[in-house]
This record gives sequence, structure tokens and C-alpha cells, in this order.
Amino acid sequence: MVTMRVWNCIAVTSLSLAASSSYAFQSTSTSILSRQTRTPTSTSLYGIIEAVESLAAEAADTWSIQATPFLEPADASKIEEKFQDRGDVLCLRVFGGRRLSPESDNNTVKPGEGRRSRFVIAHADLGMDAGTAEEEYCTVIRCENVNVASSNSFPNALASIGVHLENVGDIVIEDSNTVCFVVAPEVTKQCLRLLSKELVGTGVSLSVVDSHEFMPHGEMQEMKLSRVLERQMERKKLDAGYVQFS
Repeated sequence: MVTMRVWNCIAVTSLSLAASSSYAFQSTSTSILSRQTRTPTSTSLYGIIEAVESLAAEAADTWSIQATPFLEPADASKIEEKFQDRGDVLCLRVFGGRRLSPESDNNTVKPGEGRRSRFVIAHADLGMDAGTAEEEYCTVIRCENVNVASSNSFPNALASIGVHLENVGDIVIEDSNTVCFVVAPEVTKQCLRLLSKELVGTGVSLSVVDSHEFMPHGEMQEMKLSRVLERQMERKKLDAGYVQFS
């Protein structure tokens, strides 16, 4: 796999689950395979679709691969509906993790019961498929030996280590001590190194789930930050030099 280099980005306020706030769109070029962030200037669904249109145009013009942040189902469904018949680009909706029932004989990667998803947009002739998109743009992490009842919520814990929610997909509570969650690959090391410090439990461990394993069934944790953390994340973005558009 070709190494990717993170470029400086311009972003607006962090992605909110209850109300779409703003979206940082990432671009991965197949020629130099670098990554940059891009943001629409509107918080409306129209603004999100407009930003994806821009990514699709660039993918078609430059033979590149683009990736959006993780989106809520309502927004993702609208984007999927609009882009499903495009002939110049492939718009692949990925959720992270194998979502089929283990009893199924069909090994095709499908969305299944996934909630939050992102889109991988590629030039039609690059041959990108759903399985490759899942593996390269979604990472599933399993957290074990965590006391879920006593710990901070995972969205709050992730925000506390500097992981913005636009980089986080589904969070599934498998049982009282085990949680699986999906993240963008670029924040994987950050989660593995720091997240256990924000959780309660004896011997809390985090590991990357093999791409052939199935995402467990369980309770989806609500993707909502405390107000204090929301304000802290906004300040961090501004302090880091992000530009907020009105």
C-alpha cells in the first residue's frame, strides 16, 4: 500500500450528529497519494452535496480517489441516491467492518446494519471495489476489559484525545466489557496509544480487528459530545489555525 502524507487543512466546526454542522472532506490522489481536507461553506445538506460534487469532479478530472468524513444515515442516503448513476466516478458507501451475518454464504462486503458511513469516490477506470474501499478507508478497533457502565461515553473519550467525530463511524457495545468502533485509518494509532487512559477498567486493551472478522451485533452508542467537550474541540480547531466560514 502506498504511503499517504497528511496535508494542512481548512475546516469549519466539527461534524455534529444531531444537526449537521460542517464536514471536512479528505482527498487522496492516486498520483502522489497525498491527503488533504476540504470543507463546504454551508451547513445544509445542499452544502454537503455540493462538496461531494466537487470531490467527484476532481476524481474524474485527476484520476484520484477522494473520501468524505463519516456521515449520518439521512445525509449519506441522499448522497448515495444522487451519485449512484454517475458514469465517470464510482461512489462507494462504506461503513467499516464486515456486516454480513456469519451464517451467510455470500462473502461480498455489504453495508448490512451499519449506521454511520463515509463515501470513497474514485475515477471509474481505477477499479476500486467495495472491499478495497472498506479496508483502506475504515479501521475497526476492539476495546476489551473496559467497564462500559463506569466509563465516559466513547464519543467523549475519543474527543478527549483529540479525535473529531467526523473521523468516527459506528460505536457498537458488544457487552458490558467489550466495544467495537470504526475510525478513519489516520487516527488509528492515536486511538490505540491514548484511548485506554480515558476509560475505566482493569487491563483495558485496544487492538485492530482483522478485516475478515464480522462487526459484532450490539447496542449502537449515541454519537453525542458533552457541551464542555464540544466547546473544547472548537477551541482546539481555532487554536490549530482552522478557518471557520459563516
